[in-house]
Amino acid sequence: MPTSSARAAQVREWSYHLLILALGIVAVVAAVAEVARGGGVGTHFVAAAVIGVPLIVVIARFPMVLDAGASGIEVGFDSSVLMFLLCTMESAQAVIVWSAGVLATQALSGKRAAARVFNIGVGIVGGALATVVYGAIIDGTTIESPRGLLAVALAAVTYFVTDYVLSAVAITLSSGSPLRSTLVQTGTVPAIACFVPLDSLGYLAAVVARATPSWTLILFGIPLVTLLIATRAVTRGRENARRLTVLFGAAGRAQSLADRQAVAEALARDAAELLQMKDVQIRSAAPAEGEIGVEVQLGEETAWVVARAAHRARATVTGDQQALRALAAVASDAMARIDLIDEMLHLARHDPLTDLPNRAILLDRVTQALERARESNTQTALLFLDLDGFKPVNDRFGHGAGDLVLVDIAGRLRDCVREGDTVARLGGDEFAVLVEDVDPLGVPAMCQRILAAVEEGTVVGGQAIRLGVSVGVAFDRGHDTAASLLRNADLAMYEAKAGGKGRCVEYQPAMGRARVDRLELIDDLRGAVEADQIEVVYQPVVQVATGRVVGAEALARWNRAGVPVPPDTFIGIAEETGLIIALGEAVLRRVGTDAAALLVTEGEPFSLSVNISAAQLRSPGFIDTVRSAARATAGMYLILEITERQGVDLTGEVLAVMRAIADLGVRFAIDDFGVGFSSISYLHELPARVIKADAALSANIDQDDRARGLLRSVMEMGRTLGFHVVIEGIERASQLDIICEDAPYSMVQGYLLHRPMPLADLVALLRSESALEQPQV
Repeated sequence: MPTSSARAAQVREWSYHLLILALGIVAVVAAVAEVARGGGVGTHFVAAAVIGVPLIVVIARFPMVLDAGASGIEVGFDSSVLMFLLCTMESAQAVIVWSAGVLATQALSGKRAAARVFNIGVGIVGGALATVVYGAIIDGTTIESPRGLLAVALAAVTYFVTDYVLSAVAITLSSGSPLRSTLVQTGTVPAIACFVPLDSLGYLAAVVARATPSWTLILFGIPLVTLLIATRAVTRGRENARRLTVLFGAAGRAQSLADRQAVAEALARDAAELLQMKDVQIRSAAPAEGEIGVEVQLGEETAWVVARAAHRARATVTGDQQALRALAAVASDAMARIDLIDEMLHLARHDPLTDLPNRAILLDRVTQALERARESNTQTALLFLDLDGFKPVNDRFGHGAGDLVLVDIAGRLRDCVREGDTVARLGGDEFAVLVEDVDPLGVPAMCQRILAAVEEGTVVGGQAIRLGVSVGVAFDRGHDTAASLLRNADLAMYEAKAGGKGRCVEYQPAMGRARVDRLELIDDLRGAVEADQIEVVYQPVVQVATGRVVGAEALARWNRAGVPVPPDTFIGIAEETGLIIALGEAVLRRVGTDAAALLVTEGEPFSLSVNISAAQLRSPGFIDTVRSAARATAGMYLILEITERQGVDLTGEVLAVMRAIADLGVRFAIDDFGVGFSSISYLHELPARVIKADAALSANIDQDDRARGLLRSVMEMGRTLGFHVVIEGIERASQLDIICEDAPYSMVQGYLLHRPMPLADLVALLRSESALEQPQV
């Protein structure tokens, strides 16, 4: 609803308009009375009305606009008809015809009621005053004289000044702007310069009409039409330039707006300024009849910019529609920029996979939670979660399936916490839960809900997968920072893993040394791999029938600060941290470098075996790494050993990689055969040529007949299927004797025969065997 000040302004505006209309009515009534006293009207009056009124209506549609905002002053050249009427008929009759023309013009204008009321009044009042001035100066003198020309010129100036001043007062009452700024317009002087000469055309037409046949007045149509078209071109050209300025300004301001509400408010202001209409609206309803509008997307809300549809001197309805469309495009671009910024901020603050807050936002919320807890003397807890058994999901089914599992787990975690708690993803399969204003006695119940939710498992590729989670809990001790609280929860989580996984452990100050040692071990291992400090030793493989060394298995060794690190320790860490790919590549490069020194035997090619991880088979550059190693070991058999304990999932991708590697002449061996999940179909699908029976199968063959029979069956199966057979774990002569008897076609490996040795020792061993085989001279 309008405010009291707005209502007061409307009252002042209407009072002024009605006053001007009343003055106009008085002038018309006086003119009618004067005509009546003179004996009425004749045919000349009728002809003047029939021709003059339509001519006034047409010329009035081509005014010059003196810009004064939404209520610009329109100065029409229709008064040239008034000058003609004054010069060719009685003054009172001229006022009546002129007033009829003004009424017809406003009736067809389509302007708002207040504007039409005022324009009728000011048109009639201006015409009446011009008539008075003309009559006072001409004073019975013929128009074909300087005095007649002066009378017309002063009458035209009087009409212009009356129209201009009364319009300026109306604008001041309507907008509240100072009268002086409204009166002093840059286009006022040019308007007068155009107005008086154009009105003088009426005088010239009257002079011609008195001296020549009436049809010659048609010749005045050419200059009249030319001037009107030129006026319209100037008016609309200036309006187009102004609108471009508004659009450029709006586009510039839009780049600095930071929220959608500011864009909507700026759109409303700019639309009103662009069209110079007061009643431009931003609303949800589409434009109705008699309105124009464009649709604009304001965030998630669709709105319409709507204005009155009206042909004006400044612009057409089509022009207004195009202007609104251009402004809506500016607003849409601003909204798109804000949406993009919001999306970028969201992505910067959230995990793109699960849409959970990320580590940075978690730490920020923990900091705020700790501050609130100290002010309110409440307790804050942080839970650090790491999934158990997640890595095999990625290895067996691929990272796409792993991502789906993480999204599922994120949803379960949200269901396990309170509405105000924060669930965040820290990376990989690590999550965290921030619990504010918590009762420490209630945290174990929350942990149990989380453990139960995760242990429900999931289904991947049609197979049920069991998962678990290890949870570390840290409570604020009054002096913790966000970073220290997260570190404490992390240490507690590793304590839970070390204690058997699937557990919830609360942080204790004594924890952490083992975790710190492990982190240091990881950093040192990463540095050793990058610095190529991983050494390789070789354990010979012996052919049972001949006793010759026919190959060797390359084994990684690492000395940390001069102290050997057990292979199971650093290889396990490499598997868990993803360093296994870089470690495997380092071993393959070293084997390729050492290969040249091992070409010391003749006869059957020597074989070099390298253990690889299932993760390497999924590494994008693994085929290229193997290709380089195969070139470096030319003249030998390069064998890649895959341990069966890793449960290599025979996806199409993995099999394609293995076949591509086999096409390079590289062989595959199934390591630790017999203790995993071997099956005939497994052996059939893998492009493998060698099986290595696990040491557990040979451990008791010299003491247990069943163990001996089992190993013999496995070896015979492998031989029947066309595999080369290697038996691991030979540490006693009695084991070797049984193998010589049961599987003389096989190869053996173990400490009884040879321990892992440096390259130089292996080269010396091969040279000594080669020398023994040479014929004695």
